[in-house]
Amino acid sequence: MKQEHYLPFILLMYLVVVGEINPTLRVVVHILGFISLLVFLFLNKDEIKSAFYSIDNRIKKYFIYFFSIIFITTIFSQIPSKGFEIIIKELYFFFIVFSVYVYIKTKNKIYPVIFILMLSGIIMSLSSIINLAEFNLIDLLFKGSSAYRSGGLINNVNALSGYIVVVFPFFVFFYLLNKSGILRSFLILGMVILILGVFATISRSAGLSIMLGLLFVTYNINKKVTLFILLATLGVTILLLLLPTSEFILTALRLEQGFSNRDLLWQLSVDMFKDNWFLGVGPGLWGHYMFNYSPVLQDSFIGYLFHDVNVMTGGFNNSHNYYLVFMSDMGIAGLFLALYLPYAFFSIAKENLKLSKLFSYESYLLNLVLTTVGISMFIRAIFEGISIITFGWVAIDLPFWIVVSLLAYYNFQLKNRIKENCITA
Repeated sequence: MKQEHYLPFILLMYLVVVGEINPTLRVVVHILGFISLLVFLFLNKDEIKSAFYSIDNRIKKYFIYFFSIIFITTIFSQIPSKGFEIIIKELYFFFIVFSVYVYIKTKNKIYPVIFILMLSGIIMSLSSIINLAEFNLIDLLFKGSSAYRSGGLINNVNALSGYIVVVFPFFVFFYLLNKSGILRSFLILGMVILILGVFATISRSAGLSIMLGLLFVTYNINKKVTLFILLATLGVTILLLLLPTSEFILTALRLEQGFSNRDLLWQLSVDMFKDNWFLGVGPGLWGHYMFNYSPVLQDSFIGYLFHDVNVMTGGFNNSHNYYLVFMSDMGIAGLFLALYLPYAFFSIAKENLKLSKLFSYESYLLNLVLTTVGISMFIRAIFEGISIITFGWVAIDLPFWIVVSLLAYYNFQLKNRIKENCITA
């Protein structure tokens, strides 16, 4: 295998195979992946230092804050072993992310990484759609129940929906960039597969995030198209609600379920934060304390549902809100940490958009799409607590952090080009 294909292949393994296919296979992939990345970094050892120094200080500060806050809150928690386990997992996770960044920086190649991300998104989406093939179509359409939701290879519908939210804008990018009818047809097919994947997960937050992201892109390119999309969406929504089949549509899309008990979980986490506002309950300990703050009776349907979910997830923080996850686990410092990441992301993205306009449409469009991913994900984060920082869950956090790596790389490249042009001038 050629060296330039080495890391993309490893990346594909991490993105596709470390889901829920098989626990033993997952362990094997992690071991092989770790060894392979060590070999890759050794082969590029002369470039590691320059790659590290090229990373923007805002991102470095985030890592310092992240590990410092987790370490401090872990020490003062009742079960420190849970926090230390998270620290080890996150160190391993960011080792993978740094390896990806080293590849992008040293090889000066971004498209192989983007293509792998798009390919893995299609594979994951197809796995979800294929999983639904065993169900009766009529049941799927008329019941619209969570029993028919499919997470595919990841086996978690909310995780898969986050995957699709990250990947979808890249298909839009290549569609806008290329004029070839054949290529555009394949890209449209890819977008259809991803949208069907969203329907397979019946994720309303993913649908909303993709729609808002699409509006952001079109607004920055063609405001008239944005207005058309808004009016068309409003018209279709009104029409669907007026049709005799409106009740069936609401059921099929889970719209009649409201927040799906998220409001109860939000209330639980807010109450937990109020009692532990300084240091939180400790990283990874939300599930240990959740029943002390449950807003429903344990001997009720929702009470048993919360219990079953807590057991299935091993006590993982199920606040269904990225910001509440950090607040409840790590207190006021966790809230700062949750807010600092979007600050760092968007401040870098804003610089990239401004600078990329000076060079090429392609550069500007790609940075617009990277920014769109951030907007979509941090809006989705209001309704979901996973796919950004999920305390070491490699398969679902890696797509977002690939985007962060691309954003950091472009920031370095654009600033360097500005300096070179100034020197030349």
